[in-house]
Amino acid sequence: MPDPTWAPFNQADPLQTFKWAFQELEARTNQLRNNALAGGFPPNPVEGMIFVEVGPPARPWFYGRLDVGEAQPSWHPLWGRLLDPINGDPDPADGRVAPMEHFALRLENVAGLSAPVASNRGLMELLAGTGEVYYSGGAEGTKAFLSILKDASLDAVEQQIDSDFGNDAVNPPTRKAKGTIEGWLFDAVAEKRTFVVRVPKNYDGLGHLKFRLWQLLDAAEDAGDDIEWSGEFRALVGAGGKAGQAASALVDVATDIGADAEGIADGGGPHLSVLDLPMDVPNNEIAAGTLLAVTVWRKTVGGAGKVSGVVVVGTDLAYPQRPRMERA
Repeated sequence: MPDPTWAPFNQADPLQTFKWAFQELEARTNQLRNNALAGGFPPNPVEGMIFVEVGPPARPWFYGRLDVGEAQPSWHPLWGRLLDPINGDPDPADGRVAPMEHFALRLENVAGLSAPVASNRGLMELLAGTGEVYYSGGAEGTKAFLSILKDASLDAVEQQIDSDFGNDAVNPPTRKAKGTIEGWLFDAVAEKRTFVVRVPKNYDGLGHLKFRLWQLLDAAEDAGDDIEWSGEFRALVGAGGKAGQAASALVDVATDIGADAEGIADGGGPHLSVLDLPMDVPNNEIAAGTLLAVTVWRKTVGGAGKVSGVVVVGTDLAYPQRPRMERA
């Protein structure tokens, strides 16, 4: 390290007291630390020293602890180029001892999220199959961060069903309770109910929407029986739609109730039926902000292989969302 040239202390100056002299020495020492220039690292670095490597290009280094886990200070580059690829993904055992390489900031797909433990704090993972990105807060838990997979990551708006508004005036379903859970009993093909919902602003406008019904069995059924639904919808956009406009038919859907003893018992379930809502049907196109009216009824009730009555206890509108998390 080259020796800088300093102006000598002026012993004739009465202002240069003993205290002042030590302050000057400290300042000059710090300047040496912060402006060290040589072809190799200084042999006896002091923590906090900045060293400029002779180039070209000239590159600055810092001697100290940049991580709380460092037992001893060491030299760290202060220049922009990384020495090695970024490591940020967990190993297959959901640990961070041997992280996988993390090129170009690509999040690794994982089948299951890593454990919410302190050592995983700050970890980001993409859950395969759903396309959801999750952020780990360590022991505080894991939070969904962003939906990025088209048509696979759905947001939803739940419908209120505690009122009889929406029930058909001539053939309405019947209010009924199964245990402590109340809903609407559909036990005849003529019974109808209409659900009205506004499509939220974060609908991506590209994928099909889903109208979902959660239901309990009104009586015990045979394993493998189907719950069949039909429906139609109207999409009112801006000032150009009206309640009496022609409806578009939905594709019928059948839900197999399976063979689980509890699921096929009286009150068993909940069983989920999903009606597909295409967004591009002529005269009923669906977009963000559309007022959507969905009318549903049972296609079949009872008979060989078919479920008799079901009690609908919850419904919602699910839709593919934009990355921007805005619903209002």
